[in-house]
Amino acid sequence: MKAILFSGGWEGHDPERFRAWADDLLGREGFAVESYDSLAPLADAEAMADVDLIVPIWSSARSAHRPEFGNMTKAEEDGLLAAVARGAGLAGWHGHMGDAFRDRPTYHFLIGGQFVAHPPGWPDNPVPSDDFIDYDVTVTRPHHPIMDGIRSFRLKSEQYYMLVDPSNEVLATTTFSGEHLWWIEGTVIPVVWTRRWDKGRVFYCSIGHTLDDLKVPEVTEIIRRGARWAASGAV
Repeated sequence: MKAILFSGGWEGHDPERFRAWADDLLGREGFAVESYDSLAPLADAEAMADVDLIVPIWSSARSAHRPEFGNMTKAEEDGLLAAVARGAGLAGWHGHMGDAFRDRPTYHFLIGGQFVAHPPGWPDNPVPSDDFIDYDVTVTRPHHPIMDGIRSFRLKSEQYYMLVDPSNEVLATTTFSGEHLWWIEGTVIPVVWTRRWDKGRVFYCSIGHTLDDLKVPEVTEIIRRGARWAASGAV
């Protein structure tokens, strides 16, 4: 199987280190991996024709008003949509997929959600010392192949508050305490989900602010399985 990784955008999220981690993970799974620091190949239908898996590792959270963070053009977005519709899988994590390309709403329709906050920090005015909190990840589909044998677990990182598509198949959630924003107490937000886009499969996990997050055994396994499921429909 062939996987392509797109890494770039804002260097503050260190996309190259995440690209190397994903390259190693997918290589050990038998993928032939190609990496790009440009989104241009997405607009080339011939280049995308034999791709089984697409992994965006692109930090462009403020792309709507900071183009140097890496916008996606309409042609590139159309190419991505077409590739997934034909059957290529799409898989990713955290802001590298869920907070990229804010000025491309159809991209977020494709992936099934959009990051909006991580209380107590805020997207445009974070409080660095307080952004990481302890929170629970609750497995909601224990018999799904991606989650089989994985128990609910606790994590210390950014707890992503997301706007999500109700057509997603949610595999894990987190519940907000209200400690930082009282009015969201008890709100349940998806953490891991899958969805379809025509003939293609989409997988997303909101965990992954740091490489240490991705190296948590449960998280590594969820992403490994999610990538294989997106590419082939099996784990």
